[in-house]
Amino acid sequence: MNTTISRREVIRRSLFGATGLVLAEGSPVYSVPVRASQETPHGVTANAKAKSVIQIWMWGGPAHLDTFDPKPAAGNDYTGPLSHPIPTNVDGIMIGELLPLLAKQADKYSIIRSMTHGVNGHETAAYMVQTGRPAGGRDVYPSVGAVVSLFKGYNAGYTGLIPPTLC
Repeated sequence: MNTTISRREVIRRSLFGATGLVLAEGSPVYSVPVRASQETPHGVTANAKAKSVIQIWMWGGPAHLDTFDPKPAAGNDYTGPLSHPIPTNVDGIMIGELLPLLAKQADKYSIIRSMTHGVNGHETAAYMVQTGRPAGGRDVYPSVGAVVSLFKGYNAGYTGLIPPTLC
């Protein structure tokens, strides 16, 4: 039995699961506590509850090597002048030297360094990562932010000054 599934399938199943939780009566998706018996990485509080998610999608932003995924051992040809990552307030996590204020708050965010896809075109890959679907075809699918906005946004009583999702 083949137990591997694609990243797209993981995102699709996650969205279905999250939708089910949202539709379940009295189930706040944003406060799913971690069981106290579970071991948590890097000293994360066992009863942590997420209040919001901020996904930063930087079109044309700095490269991962200069920000959250430095590789100083790769050499100057690969890293360029930014080859001295700085430690964060979480043991074992290093980030780019230009982010000292973020380094002081690393216990308050997650860095996902394991995502990959097989698409070489940036626009096509971005669509796939944001929607969980391959680009092309006649159907256009909403991004994860649009789905969350539907269930937690203006129609669900959101009254903040910043829109529930910005694209």
